[in-house]
Amino acid sequence: MNAPTSLPFAALVAAAMALPGCVPQGEFPSLEPRPAERDRSMEPPVREAAVAPSDPALRLRLSELERQAARGQSDFDGAYARAEAAVRSAGSAESESWVEAQQAISRLEAARTETMRALIELDRLAIDRADMPTSNSDFAAIQAAIAAAQQLAEGQQARIEALRARLRD
Repeated sequence: MNAPTSLPFAALVAAAMALPGCVPQGEFPSLEPRPAERDRSMEPPVREAAVAPSDPALRLRLSELERQAARGQSDFDGAYARAEAAVRSAGSAESESWVEAQQAISRLEAARTETMRALIELDRLAIDRADMPTSNSDFAAIQAAIAAAQQLAEGQQARIEALRARLRD
């Protein structure tokens, strides 16, 4: 009866003696945070001044996108007049005139398409040019075009929200 209990004990001793052979030998990397992991600065990267000539093709593209945003504003203004008239004449919620006003607001949102496309393209252009040598004047022109298109888009959104608020009242 002693033999069966000593066999598992002997197997345990043999396994315990074999374990140190499984541990790899040598220098291990530290588990402490690396310097890059410690310095998690939220400051925007500093843009180095690029020594690059002004790019006429870029300026042409900016002009095209600015015209596209302006066309979008013109489309929006035309649709806004119709939407405002529909909201002004809207009856109670879920009436036929109320539904027509809702549809007019939907058409108004669709009229923003050209402005929003121009803004998206301007953002994409800024991202693409961030990796290329770009003159300071060209970079400033990109930023100015984005700001102008953003202002148009925000104004459009504010006007849409004002119409929606009037329709809820």
